[in-house]
Amino acid sequence: AAMLEGLAAAARDRLGPGQRFVRGLYSGGSLCDEALLVLRAGGLGPVLSNAGDDPSLRLPDPWRSQGHTVVDLGEEDFTQGRPHPMIDPRLRCERLVAEAADPETAVILLDVVLGYGAHDDPAGPLAAAMAEAQAAATADGRHIAFVAHVCGTDLDPQGLAHQEETLRRAGAVVVPTNAQAARLAGRIAMGRPS
Repeated sequence: AAMLEGLAAAARDRLGPGQRFVRGLYSGGSLCDEALLVLRAGGLGPVLSNAGDDPSLRLPDPWRSQGHTVVDLGEEDFTQGRPHPMIDPRLRCERLVAEAADPETAVILLDVVLGYGAHDDPAGPLAAAMAEAQAAATADGRHIAFVAHVCGTDLDPQGLAHQEETLRRAGAVVVPTNAQAARLAGRIAMGRPS
């Protein structure tokens, strides 16, 4: 907890005025559900989503985030006529850049899922999108906090350590579990003026 609070404080210090929302962009459905539960239990206030089973917190349009939002990009809204985001990261990379352009976005929360059914280097395109997003935010006088968890092992073909390192080099805070990532994202956003 102390480690997360230290990481949160460091990230919070770099945010500009008006940056207060968590935007979760998930490729894994169960990881998305877990992040939703953690964030909703963390005292942030309402967290909207296209996932989860609370109809009152359903995102009206899954293509547009509102307030604190966690989106499962593997839901059929996003996969009709295109591959799942674990296989093709393009849609998530575009959404990441768009979320970062929102002046109210403070934290972008990500999962990276490894394995034989996944993209051969999922962190690579995400890191490139993070660099583009951060450059645009910097030009606008803001800083985006990126928080990620890589779900996999060093036995996966993509290699856990390599994927984590790619994300860290791009400026993400990478933590060992998805629940910790969600908790950290929530703590960064907490204490921001609403």
